[in-house]
Amino acid sequence: MVDDNCYSFFRTYHLKQVPVMTKQIFQLGIASIILWALALSAQGQGVIASGAGPINRSMAGASTAAAFDFGSSYWNPATISFLDRDEALIGTELIIPSMHYSSSLKAGSIGGVFPPQNRYGTSRSDSGVPTNIATGASFKFSPDSPLTMGILISGLVGGNVNFAGSSTTPTLGPRQPPNYFGVGPVYANLGLLSIKPMASYLFNDKLSVAFAPVITTGTAQFNPAFFAPGPNDQFGIPTFPVATNSRPFWGGGFELGTMYEVDENWNLGFSYKSPVWQEKWVYNSYNPDYSARTIGVQADMPAIYSLGAAYKGIDRLIVDVDLRYFDYSNAPLWGDSPISGGLGWKSIMAVAAGGQYQLSDRLTLRGGYLFNQNPIHDINTIFNIQAPGFIQHTLSLGASLRMSENVVFTAGWVHGFRNTIEGPIGQIPGSSAQMDAQTDSILAGLTIQYGGKRSPNKAKIEAEPAEEIADH
Repeated sequence: MVDDNCYSFFRTYHLKQVPVMTKQIFQLGIASIILWALALSAQGQGVIASGAGPINRSMAGASTAAAFDFGSSYWNPATISFLDRDEALIGTELIIPSMHYSSSLKAGSIGGVFPPQNRYGTSRSDSGVPTNIATGASFKFSPDSPLTMGILISGLVGGNVNFAGSSTTPTLGPRQPPNYFGVGPVYANLGLLSIKPMASYLFNDKLSVAFAPVITTGTAQFNPAFFAPGPNDQFGIPTFPVATNSRPFWGGGFELGTMYEVDENWNLGFSYKSPVWQEKWVYNSYNPDYSARTIGVQADMPAIYSLGAAYKGIDRLIVDVDLRYFDYSNAPLWGDSPISGGLGWKSIMAVAAGGQYQLSDRLTLRGGYLFNQNPIHDINTIFNIQAPGFIQHTLSLGASLRMSENVVFTAGWVHGFRNTIEGPIGQIPGSSAQMDAQTDSILAGLTIQYGGKRSPNKAKIEAEPAEEIADH
């Protein structure tokens, strides 16, 4: 059912003059297609990518307290101070989403006369196979320097939906009153790339602190643009423009991180990702008569807090567990109420656990599991069906093969288990709208190490005179 806020939402679009039956049908067609939000692939942790690079991703992103590879800097830039050597990362990912939207309407459920017979349909999003990248490198200016620099370029959020129009699926049908009150095909595409230079300072052989500015760039396209209703049509129902004609959008933020080696068996890590403040997404759109119209929406990425602990007390095995907090409720768009055009998400917690076992000098095996809370307040309301962050369980597997002294090849697989959310459409008796989604990702990449092997106390040892070392 729809609460008072939802009714206020519809009233803002001037539905008072629409006849009761038409209003109910329109609720079917509009309230259930806030699908532009689905441009963000159904990833774990809401809409934020769970990691960067095949090694980090194959352990569910768990890396706040362990320097597995340069990809660990995605969650904590302070980890690069504890890498064995300077290294470069070249990673790629193929994402295979599977998303379906279903809706049903019983005969005569609206005004006793509409629809004339039961209507039910399921549409599959033709999303194709999106890609993601992770590339970058870390280095020291000199072997004995306590400062390690790096830069990471990786996907932050991204994905698409592409639902074709369907006369059998209520909502996606044409707008042909009194038989159909749909909005036709629904399309959305969003991709944000993160560029993160970083510097990590090693105060001693146990503690590092890092700072990293974050720059984002990308595009966002929506059709229809539900956030910008236009003039009413001849039936008194609002029209909606397209939000496709735009330039790349930019944003920025920063990260702080620290990592502490407690003893031979334990590490602790903490990082803070500030909100990524985006410029307003603005589009050159048009009215139904094709006259020019400018529309826009404000959407920032949430602040994220990560706390991790890593155990390395078993030979050849390292296990990391991260606890994260995503502050969606205070991020524009995500935390804004539906009445103001937002999604009404709540802030959530996520837990990532991952580990690696060095099976031999050449082969390393990895695995991980990610669980996150659902950011949606109530899965029984129609608005919640349109949010992308409802996949809650993700399993990751991977392996690395050392091809030479300096080159490591890694492959992996990530599976987001299918999840389904369902709710009624407005107050229409017997109505239903349902969304289900799962994702699979194929990971591959190279880690290229260079320079000599380093250790946290290397600078101290090299600074001592040779005769003092001999005395020891």
